[in-house]
Order: sequence, then structure tokens, then C-alpha cells
Amino acid sequence: MSPLPLRGVLRPMWDVGLRTPKDEPLLGIARLWVEGRGPLEPGGCGSVRLLPLTFEHWRHLKPGDVITMHEIRAPIGTARVTVISLPMTAGSQLQF
Repeated sequence: MSPLPLRGVLRPMWDVGLRTPKDEPLLGIARLWVEGRGPLEPGGCGSVRLLPLTFEHWRHLKPGDVITMHEIRAPIGTARVTVISLPMTAGSQLQF
């Protein structure tokens, strides 16, 4: 396994807790950024940011949930959700 690159190049699959009609894990894809450091080495631990490509598969997650990263079908890592930022939609407004 190689180190995780920094800038959203990697788009791994994640088991986000949903199931397909055949009762298999529904794997969601998300771009991944390693935060505030060099590449994340295999077996390492650090903060990452995920940008789901199909947000509707991820909207049930909440801080504290653990999701599993997959390479093809094999699990290769886990992540604990700490913060969720909802995407902007057409016509939405920022509130301060």
C-alpha cells in the first residue's frame, strides 16, 4: 500500500453503513485530502477531509460514526466522522 496523497487526487470507496438490494455494502466514493501534513503513511493516523461524489449516500452520517475505506473490495482503513459541512445548493444563502 502507498502513502495517501495530499490534494484530493485519491477517490477511495467508503462503507458508509448502507446496503444494496442484494444486502451488500453500498460503497460511496469521496475525494480525500490529508490535512496539515505530508502524505499519510500506511498504518498512520491523521486528519482528512472527504468530499462525497454522491452526497445522498452520506447524509445519514453524524459525528462519531466510523466508516471504512476500501480499495476495490478489501477494507484498508477507517475514519471517524468529526465534523459535517453540508454542500451549498442553488439558491441557498450563507448565514453568519
